[in-house]
Amino acid sequence: MAGLATRPLPLLEALERSGDRGRRLWITQAYWKVVEKVAVLRWTAEAAGRLDLVAPSGDPHDRATLDVAVASRLADVAAARAALVSAQQELVDLVRLSASEPLPWPIDRPLATSYETHFDVLFASRIATGRIRAIHRSLPLEHEEVDARAVAVLAAETALEMAENDHARGTRGIESVIAAHAALLQQQRALAAAVTRYNDDIVEYVMAVADFSVPDEQFAAMLIGTPKPWRPPVTLTSSSTPITGVPTLANPQTGGVTVGGGVPAVAGVPAVGGATTASGLPAGGGVPVGGAAFPLQ
Repeated sequence: MAGLATRPLPLLEALERSGDRGRRLWITQAYWKVVEKVAVLRWTAEAAGRLDLVAPSGDPHDRATLDVAVASRLADVAAARAALVSAQQELVDLVRLSASEPLPWPIDRPLATSYETHFDVLFASRIATGRIRAIHRSLPLEHEEVDARAVAVLAAETALEMAENDHARGTRGIESVIAAHAALLQQQRALAAAVTRYNDDIVEYVMAVADFSVPDEQFAAMLIGTPKPWRPPVTLTSSSTPITGVPTLANPQTGGVTVGGGVPAVAGVPAVGGATTASGLPAGGGVPVGGAAFPLQ
């Protein structure tokens, strides 16, 4: 996004760079927080730009009312930028990135499809805490909220377009247009918050299922199915020759069996996931749910 010095950060890199599997919950939740702040900033900036294109009528009251709305939206953009920078720094500290690096920009999208916990299988012979039982029961409801919020965003977009068209024809006042702009942004923010809550609970559940022996790649796959790949640069010795385009590390091995996508299976830990895939892993993908996409670019 213009004016922000950032560097792409896959979720898998954030997990691996920390070097501490005990921080997985905090790192992943901080990552989703940055994703949410990126989406809110993008939507807020788009709202400010679109509002600036609204032409007031010849009535001075219309001009003054629109000026208030535009100034307020620009203030919202500044606040959203500040919230993003704060969330990015939190992620930097947790991942232990160098202070000389640009702030991280997430490139993995959170899950928006349904998530299958396999609760009865995973906890058939061990006791689940009350919190994990609550997450198991609430995840389907949280997914319903994500779906409904996405529908609300699409409906708000339609309502805004109708209000702008009516105002251009002189059949609707400026206040209706401003209200429609505010309603759309409100629904977008609510969608972003719902997706974050949903994914925060998913990672908390996975933390109860996957112990520290589970590789980071498998852990990330249990969250979103197909995380963006990342490998650290190879350290060359005097006898080493760099080869461009070749991954520097192989998939971590756990004794043989692999599941879909080359992700190693972990003994005693069934693959946990969402929409049906051959491996039982979540189908991944982000929002859209019906077209209301999370903007990460």
